[in-house]
Amino acid sequence: MSTAFDAVNHKTLLERISQDFGIHGTAFNWLRSFVSDRKQYIAVGAEQSSCVNCTSGVPQGSVLGPFLFAMYILPVGNVIAAHSLHYHQYAGDTQLYMAIRPSDDDTFKPVSKCVEDVSSRWFLKNGLLLNPAKTEAVLFDTKVQREKITTLSGIDVAGAVVPFSDNVKLLGVRLDSALTMDQHVIKVLCSCSYHTHALRHIRPLLTLDVAKWSDTASCLHAWTMPTHCCMAHRPTTSTGCR
Repeated sequence: MSTAFDAVNHKTLLERISQDFGIHGTAFNWLRSFVSDRKQYIAVGAEQSSCVNCTSGVPQGSVLGPFLFAMYILPVGNVIAAHSLHYHQYAGDTQLYMAIRPSDDDTFKPVSKCVEDVSSRWFLKNGLLLNPAKTEAVLFDTKVQREKITTLSGIDVAGAVVPFSDNVKLLGVRLDSALTMDQHVIKVLCSCSYHTHALRHIRPLLTLDVAKWSDTASCLHAWTMPTHCCMAHRPTTSTGCR
């Protein structure tokens, strides 16, 4: 979605908080106070624009922001469920899942139809906009099974064709099409290596004890980050182990 948190209509949000979640009384007044009567302005140097009222949007970087946005887009799950698809939502990210067979006709038609209903109906009605540029598609299976499925150029999403990727990033975890976790391990190790080498720049400012502690902590961090997802899903390949 594009500028998702900024597009939340306050009136609609408060109605859903009250009607769909049954929040009333003091708790409801707290939430209404949190989103209402906010003002914003632009400042450049010593110059400042006049204040304007914010009639939409929830504060980004706040604890309540993602929760309020999740409340706002909750009804979209009903649209997805009507197409018999599985889904998962987290803040502004929504993932659709479906099982397919190589012999199925119009394999990806249910996904395209579902996205069309969500983007052209529910999103527009609620002031949201689907961004195909931020949309990814991936097939999870063995290489032999993936080759049996005709992917053509990709999946139709809001009038744009989204090509299939070899791997996608899901809430900080890089998942490859064979679920080997190799790409995740490589990305995390590169990040750990970068930050470990960055310690050299502050080494002259550290005492010997602090330097030893920092080196040990960095090595432990470099080991735990690539392994937590592998143990949760499945062992990585020999490439990831190396």
